[in-house]
Amino acid sequence: MPTPSVARLTAWSYLRRYRGPIGGGMAMLFLTNLLFVGIPVSTAGAIRAIQGPDPAAHVWPWALAMAVFALATALTRIWSRIWIFNAARAAEYDLRSDLFGHLLTLDAGFYRKNPTGDVMSRLTNDVQTVRAMWGAGILNVFNTGFAFVTVLVMMLRLDPITTAWAIVPFPTIVLVGRVFGKRIYKGSRDVQAQLGKLSSDLQEDLGGIQVIKSYALEPVRRKRFVAASEKLLQANMVLTRVRGQLVPVLGALSSAGSIIVLWVGGQRLSVDGLVEFSQYLARLVWPTLALGWMLSLMQRGQASWSRLEQLFATRPVVADGAGPAIPADELKGRLEIKDLTIEIDGRAILDHVSITMPAGTTTAIVGRTGAGKSTLVDALVRVSDIPKGTIFLDGRDLTTLPLGQVRTAIGYSPQEAFLFSTTIADNIAMGYGSGRAVPRARAEELDRIGARTAAADALDPMPGGVPDPRVVTATEAAGLAKDVARMPDGLATVVGERGITLSGGQRQRVALARALAKLPTVLILDDSLSSVDAETERIILGHLRAVMSARTSILISHRVAAVKDADQIVVLDAGKVAEVGTHAALLAKGGVYAELYQTQLDPDELGALTASQEVVS
Repeated sequence: MPTPSVARLTAWSYLRRYRGPIGGGMAMLFLTNLLFVGIPVSTAGAIRAIQGPDPAAHVWPWALAMAVFALATALTRIWSRIWIFNAARAAEYDLRSDLFGHLLTLDAGFYRKNPTGDVMSRLTNDVQTVRAMWGAGILNVFNTGFAFVTVLVMMLRLDPITTAWAIVPFPTIVLVGRVFGKRIYKGSRDVQAQLGKLSSDLQEDLGGIQVIKSYALEPVRRKRFVAASEKLLQANMVLTRVRGQLVPVLGALSSAGSIIVLWVGGQRLSVDGLVEFSQYLARLVWPTLALGWMLSLMQRGQASWSRLEQLFATRPVVADGAGPAIPADELKGRLEIKDLTIEIDGRAILDHVSITMPAGTTTAIVGRTGAGKSTLVDALVRVSDIPKGTIFLDGRDLTTLPLGQVRTAIGYSPQEAFLFSTTIADNIAMGYGSGRAVPRARAEELDRIGARTAAADALDPMPGGVPDPRVVTATEAAGLAKDVARMPDGLATVVGERGITLSGGQRQRVALARALAKLPTVLILDDSLSSVDAETERIILGHLRAVMSARTSILISHRVAAVKDADQIVVLDAGKVAEVGTHAALLAKGGVYAELYQTQLDPDELGALTASQEVVS
């Protein structure tokens, strides 16, 4: 479902497609209130019958009528709730789906500035509050209106003067509701904002639990959490006090109507008329009392909606290219960077960078920490915004290409490997949009209860326990095959949240296999083997040579020795291209690359290198 246009997005726009069920629920609400008036009429009839000459003969029909009206009222009330609440649930589903879809369009910069916990709080708590406004809010708004209309008609039928006196307190109720509503709105926004901050703190602490335990920070983080919880408690107490004052005030004002009825109606109505009138007035007590709760609900819903509007109003910085895609048979992978400058907070991270990467070649990018290597990669995969006319793929400006094609053409294995809480096969198969391997234990459980379906097996990249060849090939190329063979379920082993059951090197190699399984035109390895030892890295890179030779490859590594076989090596220094050349040429030049290389050599290798340079000189 596409994200709705912000211009036409309102809190009630999601209910438009459910007009039918909501209309049916409103009809049931009106019928409920219409049927209810039969109960006071029947009660008054029963009282008159009791006062008559033959009570036993005349009371039971009225009693039967009361029972019928009560049963019919209950049934229509149930159906009204079913239709309206179900519509609100369905609209909640649409809203949450649209919101998540919109969040997926936002670039990495948004998530760097907005804590994950706060975004999650909006996606869960705020959406639920809006749904409550849609369901219970709509029901009570219309129920209150129908109740007042139907009851006032019947009250006016009995005695207009008593009715006029009885409704004197109600204008005051409306004014009180408006005053309290503003306070509830502000309090609700404060509560939701504090809840988002608490969720963010909690998510951060749980994600970094290993660090907390390693440094014995439990008391410190607990104190921080308790302080945040205290702020949330105080915000909730302020809101609770306002809501707690609202209901008694409205209850007192509505009770004043009952006193007026006894005083005025007692002088103008008969006993049966006074009882009937009192039942009508009692019918208005709950809608009146519910008015306070309803106003609170509506204000809280509006406060939550305003927070969701902020998300919907956030537009992605990285815009989708408006030009046509490059035909698949013309996609070769030639990259050209022309005078690329990227500034963050007024500081040039990349300064007039120009690099040409012919199709099918391997380009290594090295440099000291902070040289701008990862920023350059973010620009190539269009995770960050770039100026027009600075990066070209096969001669086409990257900013004019659809983002889908750019990111499909590029296989990216980052240094910080992220794995999903599923199987190894799933994590690898995600590289080409597949995956749903069922672990052996789970498959046996599904078979036992008869819940494993042919459709599930069809989606499984390991149907019948046979791994997808594409997954197997990528696993071997990433040097992961031996590790997988030692695992109890092989490729169907569940890795846990963020791949916690795997070592750092294994996580990096699963992420590398994911990029390889994609069969990309351009392969980018951003220090993606930094968590393995140098010898293992050398072996894996040896396996990757055949893969890299078939496509344009960009190899970033802090280990200079790992990139010496590249067709060209680009040295970044302080955001600028300092040197470009082959390994031998750059060593002979004796510049930044040679310095980096020498700092990473052991004493014996360094002595041999120095001696060879002296001979050359």
